[in-house]
Amino acid sequence: MKRRLLGAAPILAVTALLSGCTLANAINPPIESAIYATQPEAAGATSTVALPDFVQGDATTIRIKTDTADNTKILGYSIPAPLAAPIGAECASASTPRLDDTWWVESLPTDAAITCSGAWHIYVAGQTVFAWTP
Repeated sequence: MKRRLLGAAPILAVTALLSGCTLANAINPPIESAIYATQPEAAGATSTVALPDFVQGDATTIRIKTDTADNTKILGYSIPAPLAAPIGAECASASTPRLDDTWWVESLPTDAAITCSGAWHIYVAGQTVFAWTP
């Protein structure tokens, strides 16, 4: 009987450890976020909260959030005037954002004009730009 318990102890310990990691991620998810007043303020940011190249130099109130476990991101910022042309080009495939936050758009309109720039999907609502990586 003691041998069975001693043999099972390492298995139970590993199971508890793995469950603990999952529980820790549920309580404190692997999320990094940043808020920048302007685009130049983001210079030198770590890669998890660095801005993509399409963010205009006059962008303000920039928010980015990254799930470091799978590298999905959401980004939102304001621009001083409506865009003259779309950012990026037509997307090869549709996607929806997997992250959310209080500053994120409530829902994407079903007829939203979504474009892509690299891995980023972009939706512009007036003078606010929302973008995400699938």
